[in-house]
Amino acid sequence: MQPQILTGSRCIISISGQEVAAAFVADWSIDTSATEIETIDMVQPAEIAPDRIRISLGLRVYRTPDNDPVQMLQAPGDTGKEPQAAFVSAPYITVDIKDRNDKTVFSIPKAWLVRRSASMSAGDFLIESWSIKGIGYLGPTS
Repeated sequence: MQPQILTGSRCIISISGQEVAAAFVADWSIDTSATEIETIDMVQPAEIAPDRIRISLGLRVYRTPDNDPVQMLQAPGDTGKEPQAAFVSAPYITVDIKDRNDKTVFSIPKAWLVRRSASMSAGDFLIESWSIKGIGYLGPTS
């Protein structure tokens, strides 16, 4: 089997099962903190215990007016309700980064869109940056 190389131009972002964007930058980190268990009269730790796992994902996507995450109920924001109520009641979303062959490269089954920023210049596309925090993750699937 030939090794496959994934490129940013081939990545499709799916949120809660719906394809929403093509990402040209996707950065994710999985930080696992650990605590050293120390014992009396030992110079080295007796063991290392896992502590917390933090998942974060950063995306830079091309966005069109019809795929706004707030209007699609995928991000907290003003959807006609009181803004505070809309923020508190925002649901978890599922985020999948897939190859064009529909292979999942990275998936967060329980996520929240925590930050959005955008830039646009004359004669250019609207580019949004999304920061996502997650609970758990899944690696590549076939």
